[in-house]
Amino acid sequence: MKKRSAIEASGHKFRTKNISKRVQKIVISPIKEMSILADIEAEKGGANIISFGQGIPYFDTPEYIKSAVRKSLDDLDTAKYTLEPGITELRTLLAGHLEKSKGIKKIKPKKEIMVSAGCQEAVDCALATIIDPGDHILLLEPAFASHIEQILQWGGKPIFVPLEEKLGWKLDIEKCEEKITKKTKAILFSNPSNPTGTVFSKKEVIALTKFAEKHNIIIISDETYDFLTYENICHFSPASVPGARSRTILCGSFSKKYAMTGYRIGFAFADEGIIDHMLKVHDALVICAPAISQKAAIGALKGNQESVSDFVSKLSENRDLMCSHLDELSDYFEYQKPKGAYYIMVKYKKLKMDSFKVSLKILKEAKVITIPGDAFGPSGKGYLRFSFACSPKEIEEGFRRLKNWTKNL
Repeated sequence: MKKRSAIEASGHKFRTKNISKRVQKIVISPIKEMSILADIEAEKGGANIISFGQGIPYFDTPEYIKSAVRKSLDDLDTAKYTLEPGITELRTLLAGHLEKSKGIKKIKPKKEIMVSAGCQEAVDCALATIIDPGDHILLLEPAFASHIEQILQWGGKPIFVPLEEKLGWKLDIEKCEEKITKKTKAILFSNPSNPTGTVFSKKEVIALTKFAEKHNIIIISDETYDFLTYENICHFSPASVPGARSRTILCGSFSKKYAMTGYRIGFAFADEGIIDHMLKVHDALVICAPAISQKAAIGALKGNQESVSDFVSKLSENRDLMCSHLDELSDYFEYQKPKGAYYIMVKYKKLKMDSFKVSLKILKEAKVITIPGDAFGPSGKGYLRFSFACSPKEIEEGFRRLKNWTKNL
């Protein structure tokens, strides 16, 4: 992975003097870099930028959650640190939620759940806890771009296990076997997948748990989009497999399910012996998740969940809308229809250049943010990631611009 930075691809030179070699090895996720570059592009004037980039739901946080936040402002303890692993009420609610939604039995909320500053911090704590310098972490890829950087951040080495694109980005467990070494510590993946939108089946997940047991490795399962599946497909967690529970770190989020990306609130569920050590990293990084965000999360879990169903319905319509526009541009793009999350890995045609250059070209010429596929691992070469989390109006306008742009290729 020689090129991973969109900012560097745009011509920016990074300082190296006085900067650690460890930090020089990592980049800001190109998902965020493209938004930074778009902000600079917007200063030049002209059309506003349409984002098919970062996955930010276009709808607002539900009113019942906002009401809980307003009420919490009158509580004196909202201005104070919480317990490092999180407010007890929230951890208890999370335990009940996981038991009900994922079939995980007899969770101990005070010992097996940690509240984090977003799912990404939970994954970071997990990786920091298990990685020694030079350790290998298997990544099902295309993989979430930040997972790559997080592994590198802690001195690990990402080992890419390609998914079968023609089969809808399906897992072939034999490819995992081909990549295992004595240095392998864990396998990390998101399910539903960011960026492919694939939802790993129960059969695939169980195969992964057997693989992990065979090789004595940890499973880190990023389940941010567990609620967001289409066509009556059900999400299945490795943590619900009795024999895999002790070696699984389940990381979750409130960001997308409740339109709370700005609140930065997530959690991890794992064996008590693993959580004990993850809390050391959590303490060093952030001490505790923000109290006000934790209280928003309490409100989210205690309130009516109809908003979640409404979000899924709206995003399903967005999926169909974006796919219909891509179908109209089939001479330029092809894709596998996602079964979950709100991303599509789009293979581009006509242009003989790397995905960073294509994304930058589309940003400058069409004023639309897309994410370079190379950010997600070797299998992302020749692809762009499109997000359909934006509003239907933005999808329509973005594709109007892309259609005009293709006429000039």
